[in-house]
Amino acid sequence: MKPDSTQHVADQLANIALCKTPLPPINAAAPLSDQISTFFSSVSNTSDFPARWYCGSWSDFHGWLYILSDIGIGAAYFTIPVLLLVVIRRRNDSPFQRIFLLFIAFILLCGLTHLIDATIFWWPAYRLSALLRLATAIVSIVTVFALYKMLPLISSLRSVRDLECEIVKRKEVEEKLAASEFLLSEAGRISEVGGWETDLITKVRTWSKTVYDILELPDDYPLNQLSLYSHVQEPYKKIAEAAVTAAIETGREWDEELVATTLTGKSVWVRSTGRPLFDENGKVTKLRGIFMNIDRYKNAELALNKSLELTTQNNVQLKNFTHILSHNIRNHATNMVLLSTLVDPEKLDEENALLFEKMKDVSNGLNSTLEDLSKAIKIKESVVQSELIDLKTITEKVLGIFHTDLNMNNAVVDIYFEETVVSFPRVYLESIITNLVSNAIKYRKPDSPLHIQLKCYQDQDEKTVLECRDNGLGIDLALHGKKMFGLYKTFHNRSDAHGVGLFLVKTQIESQGGKIEVESEPGVGSAFKIIFNG
Repeated sequence: MKPDSTQHVADQLANIALCKTPLPPINAAAPLSDQISTFFSSVSNTSDFPARWYCGSWSDFHGWLYILSDIGIGAAYFTIPVLLLVVIRRRNDSPFQRIFLLFIAFILLCGLTHLIDATIFWWPAYRLSALLRLATAIVSIVTVFALYKMLPLISSLRSVRDLECEIVKRKEVEEKLAASEFLLSEAGRISEVGGWETDLITKVRTWSKTVYDILELPDDYPLNQLSLYSHVQEPYKKIAEAAVTAAIETGREWDEELVATTLTGKSVWVRSTGRPLFDENGKVTKLRGIFMNIDRYKNAELALNKSLELTTQNNVQLKNFTHILSHNIRNHATNMVLLSTLVDPEKLDEENALLFEKMKDVSNGLNSTLEDLSKAIKIKESVVQSELIDLKTITEKVLGIFHTDLNMNNAVVDIYFEETVVSFPRVYLESIITNLVSNAIKYRKPDSPLHIQLKCYQDQDEKTVLECRDNGLGIDLALHGKKMFGLYKTFHNRSDAHGVGLFLVKTQIESQGGKIEVESEPGVGSAFKIIFNG
């Protein structure tokens, strides 16, 4: 309600009269300097202004609506800065603290202008209100300028949508990272490979769980009570000590196989690797590496080495036996053949002479067999150096040996050498071509002219292939394929077939890392392919 006590009636009438007093003409105003001086000297003086209740036609509703609205706005304006101060305190890393402070000052001044507006209904401090409005205007302009300067930074900030998208992407990355960590952890657990790190400055050691598992240590075992090699057995501890010392002093990495002792006293083979880490001054400050359980692999390796030693011993014994076979027994067989030449069959009776001839044939056969075995053994044992050989020269030399046989059988020999040079022992290559051409002549078809093709080319694996193809009798591979290159294996009823040539060919080519393949069909012919190694 408006104040209407008796003591204020006179004031009310004076204020009404004052409100109705006409303003002096503008040209009658005092100088500006005097106005400014009078304004500041009378800031708190309200005698020359009426209270707002008495200036104008205010109803109770209209006046209190104005007053309460200003008080509500002022209260809100005073509350907002408090909340902004809480935000600044909680987010002291915000890049907008200065602009927040300007907003706080601006909002506080706005709140004060509304509160002054409400009090003017009783206390007409219009000059003070004008000063507050001037201060509010100045702070407002400064705030607008500061906000304008901050616009580029504000524009560069990501929106909520951008942040939501980034959160989604980060979750996807975290899920993938978690999956990768799981796979890495499982791979380390299954393969028993763990990591470790030692800080030489702080003496702090860090091991992955797999290292604990390898040494059978509990997860809470105090690592700092261990030295770098306290779990390593003698004499491997000296190797570990030397490796760590060299890493610290010279920066050298290491990779050693050691025997470690677990907490339960079990011995286990481990592989320890390490590398030094340097600070900006080049000083070694950390050691980092992996620790791997190789017990089963190492035990298998040791067992294999032991087996190889036994095999080597057996091979030595077998080699000694073959020497006895190729030397001593062959000497005895040769002596038997020589003794048989000293006997005069004409002085024997008919029955003994027949038995002697049979014994002589057996002796000669035994000697021939031992000669063949001796050749095979020499090929297996000897190391013959390869050399670059011109195929055409070797082939012409071999064909010259069989010139008469080829002419007698009207043979046609076609030579197609795409590759003209091979790396192979000369004596072996000459023997191989000789045996292949000899077999082609020996097992020709009697009713057809002999046709031999000699080719040399590279196959799909870029291996050099020497092929000898003929149109001879051929071989039934379904029947004889498995024993094709066996010693003394023959496939045609010929008195001059001994079954040694192909055996020697296979032995010679395999001694140099190559192999031999055969294609054959009865009545069509055969093709032997020598595949060189390299």
